[in-house]
Amino acid sequence: MKKIVLIGLISFLPFIGNSQCTTQITVDSVSVLPNGDVIVAWQASPDVGIVSYDIFVLNPFTSANDSLNSTSTSNLSFVIPYDTIVLYQIEEIGVVANCGVGVGISPVGNNYHNTMLLKSQIDICNASVNLSWNAYDDFNSGTSVLYQIYVSVNGSSYSLSGTTNSLNYIHSGLLIGSNYKFFVRAIENNGVGPITSSSNIVNVSGNFLKTPNFLYLYTATVIDTSNIMVQFYADTAADNRRYIVKRSTSYENVFTQVGSITDYNGMDPLIEYYDEDVEAKNNFYTYQIEAENQCNQVKITSNNGRTIQLSVVPDEVAATNFLTWNFYDGWIGGVLEYRIYRQSKDNLTFELIKTIPASLNQNTFTDYVDNEIIGTGEFCYKVEAIEKNTVHVGNIPAASSLSNEYCVKHNPLIYIGNAFEPKSLFNPVFKPSAILFDLSSYLFVIYDRWGHKMFETNDRNLGWNGQLDNSGEMLPMGAYVYLIKIKSNNGDEIQRRGMVTLIR
Repeated sequence: MKKIVLIGLISFLPFIGNSQCTTQITVDSVSVLPNGDVIVAWQASPDVGIVSYDIFVLNPFTSANDSLNSTSTSNLSFVIPYDTIVLYQIEEIGVVANCGVGVGISPVGNNYHNTMLLKSQIDICNASVNLSWNAYDDFNSGTSVLYQIYVSVNGSSYSLSGTTNSLNYIHSGLLIGSNYKFFVRAIENNGVGPITSSSNIVNVSGNFLKTPNFLYLYTATVIDTSNIMVQFYADTAADNRRYIVKRSTSYENVFTQVGSITDYNGMDPLIEYYDEDVEAKNNFYTYQIEAENQCNQVKITSNNGRTIQLSVVPDEVAATNFLTWNFYDGWIGGVLEYRIYRQSKDNLTFELIKTIPASLNQNTFTDYVDNEIIGTGEFCYKVEAIEKNTVHVGNIPAASSLSNEYCVKHNPLIYIGNAFEPKSLFNPVFKPSAILFDLSSYLFVIYDRWGHKMFETNDRNLGWNGQLDNSGEMLPMGAYVYLIKIKSNNGDEIQRRGMVTLIR
């Protein structure tokens, strides 16, 4: 049923029967005006002697035909004030011809028209409004009706939002802070016309969820083998309920949820999440973030962020370490460069040893450690990706991402000659060459062939010059026995024993 808007005081008059006004008045339509008043329009009666046209309503309490008001024969329409409609709960309106006292009025019949009552319901989850109304099925042409939906935004002129033959319509794309007005126009003959009827106007304000404008995965960086930190920058002014952290392993590209962070009022837009269920030495991981609103809808998904997995292969013979890593992926600015850091176990900090521009498209590096003559022989590495300078939302600086730490060990290397000539310019001293060992463990001893000790030192820089204890008489040429003792990086003692020939 449709309700009509009226102003003014009315008296309900009882219906008076038969008359010489025999033609039933044809009502064209009833419509709701923008201010809520209702206008009824009808066709002129062919009967003569008409004094007035009387507006009748169907009494909602008694179901009787009651006279509401009258108008002169020069009028073919009548406006019922909004207050009157509300006061008397008028829903159905008809018109009769009045031929005067003693003559009577034309029959009312069943030619009552209802107004369209438009209702609205905001869908906060989809930033839309659901409009519904009752059918206008009173056109004389029949019930084939097309409905036009009109909208005004922030007081602008009304424009057509859409058409339908059903009794509901969804208008999407509402914006917070904007005001909308809607009405529906029914057109007979499925839109051909010419008769139309308009509904009441409904007001709709932006009481719905704000969709986030941005969600940026800032970096995914390895903390340690079992811990990766993911940082992202979120539009915390939006109506987010939580942020879902998703992860895929290596090149699978199949994301599964690994955690979530609940949004709260005043939350810092730069948010951190620590993923402690990883094996960063054996895998690289790709992350993405989803912002979920109060309706459990994901309205925005971040860019991806792929961590760096570093592996190192030692070559003790060549005294090198070969580094390989995957490229970082996901930054809007791309990667500027990769920085390679090394730490020897006798040092406390990592030191930068190489910078490789990303433009070279290089993800390998060979580190030569043959000049590392001291230390335990254990080397640890990290690779850091540096983002190019770019403009970020929130003016956050360029990001960086660290790989896992990868450590390798080299056992001590000992190089020993088999002859020397004390008076030679090129080889006057016999001294073994050893690298990557514990300096405090060094022992170098020379024996003659009868087992007498000729020379001994714990100084790795001191060699034997062919003299007794390096200061006595020159010993005779011949074969001598050497003994070398050192300790490896894991504490194992290593001995080398052999023969060296002293030449004159």
